[in-house]
Amino acid sequence: MDKATAPSEHAAGPDKDQTRKQFRSLRSELSRAEQQDAAYALAHQAEPLLEELYDGAPGTIAGYLSVGAEPGTAHLMELLAARGYDVVVPVCEPGYKLSWTRWGLDVEMAPSPRSWVSEPVGPRLEFDDLPPLKLVLVPALVLDRRGNRMGHGGGYYDRFLASLYLEPNRPATVGVVHTHEVVEPGTFECDPHDMTIDGVLTPTEFSWFSR
Repeated sequence: MDKATAPSEHAAGPDKDQTRKQFRSLRSELSRAEQQDAAYALAHQAEPLLEELYDGAPGTIAGYLSVGAEPGTAHLMELLAARGYDVVVPVCEPGYKLSWTRWGLDVEMAPSPRSWVSEPVGPRLEFDDLPPLKLVLVPALVLDRRGNRMGHGGGYYDRFLASLYLEPNRPATVGVVHTHEVVEPGTFECDPHDMTIDGVLTPTEFSWFSR
């Protein structure tokens, strides 16, 4: 499988602050019912992705716990746990770095001292210390059809994706967004050092940008 997470092709477009403001506003307009429906649909759309990468043999997956109006990952994470996947989620560390800890339905959660999210309580692992894994689910605010990603601006995942690019057996990176947050190239500004991702998962589709 030839998956390429690489520095993005530079593309002009509205600046990032303007784009973030626009798409955050659109997220805030989603009703609670729409968010709940999207969370169930997201878990359903992940089925072909899991089948393609894991072929019925559950392994380790790097996921994340959604917050606010992000596409809800709760049902997807519950599905993974119920099927025996080894799920790890990120923990924010000093220097805008991520470590990883195992997640399960009975894991204790605590507020992060560095971000607005809650994080599992447990041993923290460097990415290189994790078992081999085939998939990293990546939060995003908007993606374009070339795999360019805009996050929330914290910088944690930007640095992580850059380090992941150097991994010899790099897992697939799949961004998770709402359906309307997959846009055409040029919709937002991309810097030469930004890293692209391999595919997208929304409540209505799963597809690869590059294979």
